[in-house]
Amino acid sequence: MFLARSPFSIRFVVGVLLVTRLFAPEPVSAQQVTTVRLPAPSPWGVSASASSFKDHADWFPKMAAAGVTKVRLFPEWRGFEPVRGTWNWEHGDTLVKTAADHSIEINAILMGSPPGTKTVHAFPMENLEDWSQFVAAVVGRYHKQVRHWEVWNEGNGGFNDGRHTTVDYAKLAAATYAAAKKADPQAQVGLTVASFDAPYLHQTLLALAKAGTPNSFDYLCIHPYEIADGLADVDGEIPFLWMSRTLRDMLKTTAPDRANAEIWITEVGHRITSGGRAVTEQDAAKSFAKIYTMAIAQGITQIQWFEAQDPVGEDQGFGLLNRDGTARAAYKTLKTLTTSLGATPKYLGWIALGLDGRGYGFVFEGKSGPVLIAWMPAGLTDSIALTHDVQVTDVIHSTPKLFKASRTIELTDTPVLIVGLLPELVKHATSNAGKNFAWGGDHSKVKTVNVEPASPNASSRGIAQVGRAECPTVKFPDGSGGILVQGDINHAVRFYVHPSFASFGTKEYFVRVTVRRVAAGNVGMNLLYEVADSQGRMPYANTGKWGGFSNETGWQTYTWHVTDACFSKMWGYDLILRPEQSVPFVIGNIEVSTEPFQ
Repeated sequence: MFLARSPFSIRFVVGVLLVTRLFAPEPVSAQQVTTVRLPAPSPWGVSASASSFKDHADWFPKMAAAGVTKVRLFPEWRGFEPVRGTWNWEHGDTLVKTAADHSIEINAILMGSPPGTKTVHAFPMENLEDWSQFVAAVVGRYHKQVRHWEVWNEGNGGFNDGRHTTVDYAKLAAATYAAAKKADPQAQVGLTVASFDAPYLHQTLLALAKAGTPNSFDYLCIHPYEIADGLADVDGEIPFLWMSRTLRDMLKTTAPDRANAEIWITEVGHRITSGGRAVTEQDAAKSFAKIYTMAIAQGITQIQWFEAQDPVGEDQGFGLLNRDGTARAAYKTLKTLTTSLGATPKYLGWIALGLDGRGYGFVFEGKSGPVLIAWMPAGLTDSIALTHDVQVTDVIHSTPKLFKASRTIELTDTPVLIVGLLPELVKHATSNAGKNFAWGGDHSKVKTVNVEPASPNASSRGIAQVGRAECPTVKFPDGSGGILVQGDINHAVRFYVHPSFASFGTKEYFVRVTVRRVAAGNVGMNLLYEVADSQGRMPYANTGKWGGFSNETGWQTYTWHVTDACFSKMWGYDLILRPEQSVPFVIGNIEVSTEPFQ
């Protein structure tokens, strides 16, 4: 059950501070490396593109120096078997040796085209026997150095030719699982998707069960770039924090024997860009800290930032290191987190900060005692009044500062690490550890949620707007108001429904929008809603029903009814209101219900 947050009208003492506003494979060669397996899981990882391989000897030691213990990088099929039956182990051997030299473990991606065929990103469905031999060969050779093997990369996205479905992916996964386990019974095999495509994983698991090969996986991998991009919005943290819960609920019903399977983020990042909605190095560093903090807090085993260093021949701006090897701000943030929390962070619990509980706080057992990592949603601030000296480190500058008693700490959307927590606060955080996160409220027992997007606390009603800053607020003479929407297709408005509302398997919804015109002319829009897709295509469907409005000047409503929805927030939102050939208008309210409106 989702537990509602308690009001924080009392004062909590945070360590020495008082919070007044807070609260017949190829035989294994005798020359292979004999590195022992690394023990306890550590969340600190990075993912690298194929173009990064040629420079990996340069950036591996820098990653190790920052605390990275795992790297996602591996040659493709034809890198090992350029001609059928002819094996080349040079690149793989070099990779695992370089990793071992720096106490880094490789987690491998199994993918690629069969030898002698055209290079395409397509599942090798016509070559599953050869594929199984390839899997057995590489797993058998590297079983002492590589424990984790992903089945393909983003087969629901750009690394699939569009023909193959979740049924095909299930067949590929089953063949991979069988071959890997035969070569190494301790091998761990993971299923992977682009974005946060829980429906694709769900359909894959159903297909595995139907084919008589259930449980042919050990862990799940996600690439939630779009949800992570939402951290730039007010309370964009909410969809991110519920990813693990969504997958756990899905596993309980679809693959109960794997209900406790590990969940990994094997790609996530924040590309540095200029122009438009620019992303600076500092923005990326803030996102890095939030992503790793919230992922660990929700029990995600491994987090891998894409990517380690900007390579030649790939898009620039993702790397923790520039192309020349110099460190970006996010690299320094990584080092700050690993230094403070250690190689295997121990999460203690969470605290909803501030009088309204809007601030984010997560407590860990750090190297020098409990550490609170805290920040406010984008655009909001709060303050901490100190009663004693504390040590505060912000993730951008990464230099600890001593804050003396009677000073205040201004909390913004830049995370800070605060050392000096009294047992009372640690106890309170620990008591929350087993509860659902409180941010955004509890909507598990209601049939309808809504948002008045112009309201200051809009997200607490169960729906939140994505990109709220893009829509100005309009007030009418009668005191009512809403957000102004431009009337063209390029100015769609997006919303997500709080994850505690309904369930992953809910398909039927009623969606009602309340609109008021501000000019003469046509006013109308289409509703696009999130659906499950088995081929990695557009995860949103158009209802096909135009929501048009009369010439009346007062508030009007229009209702859509959908019966095949799947709200998982794959791209960070569930609903799109897309105006077309319309004059500007104002949206005053959006409602979503699991039963007809009265």
